[in-house]
Amino acid sequence: MKRVIPILFILLLFTGCEVKEYTPEIPDAFTQKAKVMSGDFTFECEICKTKGEVITSVTSTSADGMVMTYDGSVLNFNYGEYSYDIDGDGFERSNISIVIYEVFDSLISLSQPNAKKIENGYQYYGKTSLGDFVLIQNENNTLRSLSIKSANLEIEFL
Repeated sequence: MKRVIPILFILLLFTGCEVKEYTPEIPDAFTQKAKVMSGDFTFECEICKTKGEVITSVTSTSADGMVMTYDGSVLNFNYGEYSYDIDGDGFERSNISIVIYEVFDSLISLSQPNAKKIENGYQYYGKTSLGDFVLIQNENNTLRSLSIKSANLEIEFL
């Protein structure tokens, strides 16, 4: 009986202690400004991701004002009065709207995303048609950066 009481006391002490495991949220919708570096080419844009599409609005270079929208199958270019739809499967996979769509589609399709805790955030790993990616998310769920080394593509979220 004397042995049972200390064991019960210890069990009661530890029932109040719970190990909290933070699971980062992969945003299914966001809007963030970004700086895109692809090889020697750099431009700034605003990226808006909704549940069904990614809209990239270019805000620098001579393409300022161009809007590219990708819904998983069709890529639309809109510039002033000009609007043109292209089959997304036949278009360059490094288009920023396609890249963002594929990255988040890849992460959301996994039951357990490949993520690890890093200082001030989380690092996700995955694969798209363009290659392996690393996405870094801040603790407040905003995005910090996206890198696809094989395509020489870096995105810094501002």
